[in-house]
Amino acid sequence: MSAGAGGLVAGFLAGFTRIRVLNLREIRTHRMRVFTSLSVVVVSSALLVAVLGTYGSFTASVRAFNSAISGAADLEVAAIADSGVDAGLAAELRRDLPDAKAVVPLIRGSITVGGTQIPLLGSDFRVTALSGDLAAAQGGVSISPADLEDGIIAGPATGLREGQQLTIGDDEVRVARVVTGPDADELNEGRYAFAYLPLAQRLTDLAGPAGTAGRVTSILLVAKPGADVGHLRAEATRVVDGRAVVVNPDFRAKQAELASSVTRDSTLLVALVSLVIAAFLVFNTMNMAVAARRRSLAMVRALGARRTHLVGDMLGEAALFGIVGGAIGVPVGVLAGRWAVSQVPETTRDGVTIAITYHLPAYVPVVAILACVVSCVGATSLAARSVFSVSPVEAMSPGEVADGVPRRGVAVWVAGLVGVAAVIGAWIIVFTVPGRPAIVAGAVYAIGALLICFAFTRPLVTAVVLLARAFRGPGRLASVNTGRAPRRAWATLMTVAVAIAVGMGTSGALDNLVSSISTSLDGLGDPDFYVSSSTEDEVPLGPVLPPQIATEVAAVPGVSAVIGGQWANVNIGEDRALVQGLVPGSRAPFMRKASPDAVRQVLAGNGIILSNVLARALGVHTGDVLRIATPTGYQQTVVRDTVDYVAIDSGTAAVSSALLGRWFNRPGDTYLQVITAPGADKTQVRAALDRIAAQIPLDGGLHAHVYTGAEALAATQRQAQQAGG
Repeated sequence: MSAGAGGLVAGFLAGFTRIRVLNLREIRTHRMRVFTSLSVVVVSSALLVAVLGTYGSFTASVRAFNSAISGAADLEVAAIADSGVDAGLAAELRRDLPDAKAVVPLIRGSITVGGTQIPLLGSDFRVTALSGDLAAAQGGVSISPADLEDGIIAGPATGLREGQQLTIGDDEVRVARVVTGPDADELNEGRYAFAYLPLAQRLTDLAGPAGTAGRVTSILLVAKPGADVGHLRAEATRVVDGRAVVVNPDFRAKQAELASSVTRDSTLLVALVSLVIAAFLVFNTMNMAVAARRRSLAMVRALGARRTHLVGDMLGEAALFGIVGGAIGVPVGVLAGRWAVSQVPETTRDGVTIAITYHLPAYVPVVAILACVVSCVGATSLAARSVFSVSPVEAMSPGEVADGVPRRGVAVWVAGLVGVAAVIGAWIIVFTVPGRPAIVAGAVYAIGALLICFAFTRPLVTAVVLLARAFRGPGRLASVNTGRAPRRAWATLMTVAVAIAVGMGTSGALDNLVSSISTSLDGLGDPDFYVSSSTEDEVPLGPVLPPQIATEVAAVPGVSAVIGGQWANVNIGEDRALVQGLVPGSRAPFMRKASPDAVRQVLAGNGIILSNVLARALGVHTGDVLRIATPTGYQQTVVRDTVDYVAIDSGTAAVSSALLGRWFNRPGDTYLQVITAPGADKTQVRAALDRIAAQIPLDGGLHAHVYTGAEALAATQRQAQQAGG
């Protein structure tokens, strides 16, 4: 070992010995003080682990499900909308892409069995070229073609049994096989069903007219060994020609991450603020420790120790504080995250119900512990500055009054000016920076406010002293102690202030969020009733309601108007947006927020209205011509207006319902707005609507849902409260 390395090791061991003999012994004499500070560090670490683990689990579950399906695929030709992509495109890709080893059509959907939705995967014999999990989903061994005409292969967790007869929509289906074996539950924890392509198309309403190939959800491409994937992407894009999007197979995981990013970032910001509170408590603890140890520190100085050694020991003690607190908080955060994930229902992505399982990225515990160490060491570095003023002659004299040394004027002025600039900058960010980056304003504002409070330490402590004196004897004693230790008093004051500010800020932000949603969705609660393809908690994306439902609803006594409409998921590259189809008379936020001229032109099929979020994502403004890919090829339309709207995924848009049906091969309605006549008995009207919904099934064996406009708005507000709480 070299002399330099040996010196470093010797110095480290000497420092560790001093910490063990001097610092840790002092800690044992103030257990309650240490326990209080350590508890806050533990909570901060647990919050970081819980937040990152919970939101990471959502994205990781979607990524794991898609990875199990896509397997070796290098590219995915994904449908632009829920209506799918022409299955005949697969033959074109096989013909025109010599670098493609396999071109595999795939259907992702869900079937309803006994009131439970089960993910349905459909493909042909080429599916084995993708992944072992899909090969296992086929059942592992050969099945006769006759069995596959009306037979499905079920996962072990579906509760289905081999030979069981099922009625799904208008189709009679038999369970040809239940997958068994060690790999049977690798895909979605065993909750899935597999059908060969023709049957899967019928069960998901993607079958075309007789003699046509029908439609599929996506087409997966596996490149030949050594092939240039970039060239393959370019050639696939040329062949597709706007009828689908050519993306990486993991694009759905990115969409899922984006969908939860706002609530994740906001919750993470609260967790980081808890580290600030922990830092103040650690500062207080270490400040009191320096004051209490002043004689012993002076004695060590008299024995030859340097000031840098003593400061280093204090920082080492703080680092140990952060490591222990952070390490204890990791399992607590894991338990909290697992509990939170267990309360989350299965998520639906592209019509597929995916089980959410707990995933903790390997970096999360390391990040949590490092954050705690940085917080503790940073706070202690401020408290340890007073160690530099310790001289050996103080070994025989009390020195706790050192905490009462006033702060330097230059530091106070600099802190005040920087704090004011930060607060002003935070307000500028709020009003000028759109989208998620505006969350940074909260952190900038907090830093600025703390710096201003630092600059006003003397007035704040004076105010505390004056207030304490008002409480007679005990108050006067407290005021004397406060005046002798202004730094500790300031840190305690800031700890309480930050805790109260976080509580009030979080509550106020949640109230503002709910209020903003109510304003943004002005018109959502206007209809008396909705007859929808989904519950009030979900956007009605499909399936399309049978026309018979609208006819019978219009005939219900007390109903004065029935207004149709639909929502569709649209993939714009790797981003996902929601598009609403409007008809004259629609009670919709877009109708209220856009200018009358824009609404008129959009209803006439001549333009599109975009949310501000989507307009920013696409880089367009009012009056620009927007070129978008649709299942019928590239289409052009004019952006008539941009409005504030709840940011779902990458944004929201509205076109006429007829245009939506024509461009995206989705004629019909996914919801009906029901308006009752004045004086109508709404209880009887709802009972009639419930009967109609129960009597007329939708595709896949589903039934329509009936709820009021007030229930729809309340459900959206409730989701915002749950996300924020």
